[in-house]
Amino acid sequence: KKKIKQLEDDLLFRLSNSQGNLLDDTELIDVLAVTKQTAQDVSDKLANASETNKKINEACEEYRPVAHRATLIYFLIAEFSVVNCMYQTSLAQFNELYELSIDRSEKANMPSKRIANIIDYMTYEIYLYIQVRILGCADAAGQHN
Repeated sequence: KKKIKQLEDDLLFRLSNSQGNLLDDTELIDVLAVTKQTAQDVSDKLANASETNKKINEACEEYRPVAHRATLIYFLIAEFSVVNCMYQTSLAQFNELYELSIDRSEKANMPSKRIANIIDYMTYEIYLYIQVRILGCADAAGQHN
């Protein structure tokens, strides 16, 4: 857009300072042609960017159930600290588990299957993490019977 603005300014300057027949000013005609081509290129790129942005947003929406499940699990785990402060889990710890779940879950060609795989893997792995790291520590400390 900056390039178009610069070309438009140059074109307007040449038009305002042109003397005689505009069709005889070859520099003005060249600037006009470059401005027109640049405007077309920018328009094409903006259309492409808009389409790409639309695809990204669709993919984000498609994976929203994964984020919803992760949010639900995190806030459930965070509530453990109400029982005992020993059960605290940081967001950084949880993010590591979340990212590992995405990386390690079974890949699939169909997004719906991939999403289900991530949710299943994440739910089970975080369950194991809680069982071993948090509840296991409590058992070792004699907190649970």
